[in-house]
Amino acid sequence: MSKALGALQQLRGLVTAASPSRGSVLELPPRRALLYVPGDSEKKIGKAAELGVDVVCLDLEDAVAQGRKDAARETAAKALAELSFGRSERAVRVNAVQSGHCEEDLEAVLSGATLPDALVDTVEHVRFLFDRVKGLLGPRLQGEAPPALITMCESGMGLLNLRQVFEACLARTNVLRLEACILGADDLQASLGLKRQQGTDDTLFARRWVVLHARAFGLQPIDQVYIDYKNSHGLQAEALEGRSIGMAGKQVIHPSQIAPVQDAFSPDPHEVEEARQLMQAFEEHQMQGKGAFTFRDRMIDQPTYLQARNLLQFAARVGQV
Repeated sequence: MSKALGALQQLRGLVTAASPSRGSVLELPPRRALLYVPGDSEKKIGKAAELGVDVVCLDLEDAVAQGRKDAARETAAKALAELSFGRSERAVRVNAVQSGHCEEDLEAVLSGATLPDALVDTVEHVRFLFDRVKGLLGPRLQGEAPPALITMCESGMGLLNLRQVFEACLARTNVLRLEACILGADDLQASLGLKRQQGTDDTLFARRWVVLHARAFGLQPIDQVYIDYKNSHGLQAEALEGRSIGMAGKQVIHPSQIAPVQDAFSPDPHEVEEARQLMQAFEEHQMQGKGAFTFRDRMIDQPTYLQARNLLQFAARVGQV
């Protein structure tokens, strides 16, 4: 009996222990579309900077051939220092630790006068990443806000360990500010010995798992790539599905994907107006001392009011209010 009670107390400790959190996801910059751009292409980076996408991610990993890694580092560092990206967030995706390129990537993009707004890296090696970033930035962390971290979940073990990874990252916000988590669905399927089946729900569980963990920690979950970039109808359908399950944005690989994805992850004018009217009705009922009430054939209470408020706050962040 004593062993059983001890085990129960340990379990209760795990469940009730306060986990580090970063507050409301609504406080974060919008990341409706995250566009990957080859880090070695000065021309494509220049074009991406003018597209008005929420995030331009200079990719030093998958988009760059092995023989072009040095050129990509130099081009990315130059772009950060010299190029205006307008309203777009400037992110850099570094190579995985096991590739042998990660350390040089970090040295190149963190040694210049202009730091990236965010770093993108896999969840599997966050301890190395935090230690190396701390070593490279050193005293700059005392006077400048650290870059944001957009971590990537690309394997089965990464998926299983998300809670522990988020807790570890959020305990070191003085080095990197964990703000989002990307689902790398194609890498995930490959790590499990599977083949991604476009147009099916084969990754739906993983997508919902990332949403649950990210939202619970006040982070933005960012959805999988839609690789058939010429299929605009399929892209829109998957983007809308992503929003419906709680995704905050989606990775994109071609400029033509930006507008439909950012539209899909933005409230439409009818949603905004309905939310405004619902909030007004709720506040009027509160002033009259009334609780739950009916609004457009729906029962409205405090949680529904908060959902409407969240929608209006996000609409304001993306310039729709």
